[in-house]
Amino acid sequence: MSICHIVLLVLGLLAAGTGFAMLVGAYDAIFDSVLHSQLQVTEGSRAYDIWRLTPVPLFLRLYFFNLTNPDEFSKGAKPIVQQVGPYCYREYHEKQNLTFHPNYTVTFFQQRWWHWDQEMSGNNTRDDVITIVNAVPISAAWSVRALKPALSSLNSMFNLLGEQLIVKATAGEIIFDGFQDPLLDWMQENMVAENGTLHNITDLLPIPPGLTDYDRFGWFYGRNLSVTYDGEFNMKTGEDNLDELGKIDLWNRRRETDFFDGPCNRVAGSAGEMWPPNLKPDFVDFYSPDLCMTMKLSYKEEKSDSNGLPGYRFWGTNTTFANDSTVPGNQCYCVKGTCAPMGLLNAESCRMGAPAFISFPHFLHADPFLLGQVDGLEPNEDKHAFLMDVIPELGTPMYVAARMQINMRIIPYKGGFLGGKIDILSEVPDVYLPMLWFEEIAEMPPDMASELKALLFIMTTPTMDIIFSTMVLLGAFTVGLLVGLYFCRRK
Repeated sequence: MSICHIVLLVLGLLAAGTGFAMLVGAYDAIFDSVLHSQLQVTEGSRAYDIWRLTPVPLFLRLYFFNLTNPDEFSKGAKPIVQQVGPYCYREYHEKQNLTFHPNYTVTFFQQRWWHWDQEMSGNNTRDDVITIVNAVPISAAWSVRALKPALSSLNSMFNLLGEQLIVKATAGEIIFDGFQDPLLDWMQENMVAENGTLHNITDLLPIPPGLTDYDRFGWFYGRNLSVTYDGEFNMKTGEDNLDELGKIDLWNRRRETDFFDGPCNRVAGSAGEMWPPNLKPDFVDFYSPDLCMTMKLSYKEEKSDSNGLPGYRFWGTNTTFANDSTVPGNQCYCVKGTCAPMGLLNAESCRMGAPAFISFPHFLHADPFLLGQVDGLEPNEDKHAFLMDVIPELGTPMYVAARMQINMRIIPYKGGFLGGKIDILSEVPDVYLPMLWFEEIAEMPPDMASELKALLFIMTTPTMDIIFSTMVLLGAFTVGLLVGLYFCRRK
């Protein structure tokens, strides 16, 4: 045989042998090893780079419920609200103070910050004036609602300071900047020193401890650029097992919290940004420090995003914020004997004693009686549903629309023989009043989508099997042809 024939024979044997080895498992082993190395959250992996500093564009849109009949509401009328917005911010996430541990977990803080986006806000500005109820006196009264003498003392303080039930504040103040309040100002002025340590005189007064930490009130006041606000996370990196990827192990160094009774107080689920690969079409769950609970989203349907990526859609349903009338056992979400109606989460213990109740926007999926309490709400699944689209093969979110509404429980304090009257709250209706709702939107950019589409094409189609089978056939054909020519010439 000539040198050319020998070279072709060797190449044919290599092609056939390599193709056969790949078909019987070598390719799968190599591919899985490479995929594992890139999906695990360890320095140098692709997943680590995306997780540490989120490259996906994030947007926060807020909508306020402007109270249009404040005087009538103060005297017992049904509240009438008008939605105003959106007020839009660009949102950014970065992991800080990372520490990797030998048990394949990583401890970190999540820093988030927001920049105003006037273009996306349209004609709305941060200087728009909104009429709302004042959460400060409402929270203070709620915290001692069962103690008549304490309510009477609180009422005297409200009257002395000129506390108001209805306030007008700008959109920027209500969100991040905060607005001044007479009670908060008074508390800051009455800090007393003892043995070189500052104490608040309100320790002796009927005021929620959470209010003493703030000099202004805003729903997200003190949160912008904070490293510690969301708490300390300890998350599994998936280095030893991708089935554990992204699962939260500890939050603030605990696996259980004091916000709810067991088992509702368990810290479980994902940390909220990634899930193990090969998800099933049933549900995803994640721990939310904002809600102090593990939130579960149910499978809805198969869905493709704007880039053509296929995935599973999960969403919030009537079981997400269900009481025990819908989900037996959920009575552990009751707080101090107060159980929320269907579709509401009692966040009192999570929000420093304030009567805050969380729902989906416009009371979507909630008890219909909540809509009957307020005029001006129109729940719409297309606009108000909590959605998350995930690529099941990778456990990677490709579209998120996280939508929540903050409501205040307002009750009248009429007083009685033992006192307990709050003048500014004596005639208000008993109502769950919507304050604002927001949506955090994240959608995968086209360049990242192109990378994942190529990866999914390899993972979900027999392309490589076809290539390796072709290598085996061509190699075998080449070897057979050369061997046949050799023996023919010998003969």
